[in-house]
Amino acid sequence: MPANKKQILRMIKLVAMLKRNSYPNATSFVKILREADLMENLNIACTERTFMRDIATLKLDFKAPIEFDHEHNGYCLTRPDWEFQTPTLTDDALLTAMLGGRVAEDVLPSPLKEKVTRAVDSHLAVSDTSFFDRTFLESLLVASGSKTSIAPEIFEALFQGWRNRLVLHLTYKKGATGEIQEYDFEPHILASFKSNWYVKGYPRNEKKPVCLAIFRIQQACKGHGTFLTDKKLIEDTRKNGLFDYPKIEGITVRCVPAIAYYLYEQERAKNLKITPQQDGSLIVILPPSPEYEALRWILGEGGNVEVLQPVELRKKVRDMAQKCAEINA
Repeated sequence: MPANKKQILRMIKLVAMLKRNSYPNATSFVKILREADLMENLNIACTERTFMRDIATLKLDFKAPIEFDHEHNGYCLTRPDWEFQTPTLTDDALLTAMLGGRVAEDVLPSPLKEKVTRAVDSHLAVSDTSFFDRTFLESLLVASGSKTSIAPEIFEALFQGWRNRLVLHLTYKKGATGEIQEYDFEPHILASFKSNWYVKGYPRNEKKPVCLAIFRIQQACKGHGTFLTDKKLIEDTRKNGLFDYPKIEGITVRCVPAIAYYLYEQERAKNLKITPQQDGSLIVILPPSPEYEALRWILGEGGNVEVLQPVELRKKVRDMAQKCAEINA
């Protein structure tokens, strides 16, 4: 690949990080490119000196409003609305961008979905290859399974608040009680979890984060003030999950041979510890899990899973199964 094309791919990754407020610096970006070479076989690794040249190119040739943020020890965009007008990409790079956009079309709520669709179509319009067309992209089906409906104007307000780090005023309907509560809220994280969308952040002037289901937000409008993205909150959420539920350690179950195949398929992804038994059954130790998730999975298997430890969880499974049997007798 000619050097200029390598530079384009590097700058695309760099701009994407800037747009995500990841605050890349020379050391962190070089490390990310090395990992990308290993995982994606892109062959775009570079030195810290090359990184600085790419920053200079973006500023000079593409008028990128990039500045160094000393508080976060990395580069950022001073204008989030700046767009990187890239030269035409190769077929492989264009395919990657188009497929990523197609997945986003089915996962993102409106109005972001329509913006992605327009972006995909604009790329197709300037593509000089017959390989890409709308019919081809629509043959990629994404089973997003969205379970709730989000008002486009609410998601747009949340997206802009998250993107521009603006405090929002939210009106929220609690699920259990239906109580209406108002927040001046800092939206640090937007996340999709099990086909529903959530916003996680801090009520203004509070230190404990909360996670709100976006479909329960009744109103969202611009509040007063801005905030700095809490990188520790992002790192903690990546490590421990979106919700701050207490987790049970050492859940050990015996699974019948009939479900062994899918447990082996999910062994690495779900961090299961599996020990096969002579009768074909499996002893499985689950990673630390919230009680409700463990109960839902065990009962959902309809008698294919026996809880061995802890005893308290085994008793709850028995009690819930008995209640189900009684009301369905």
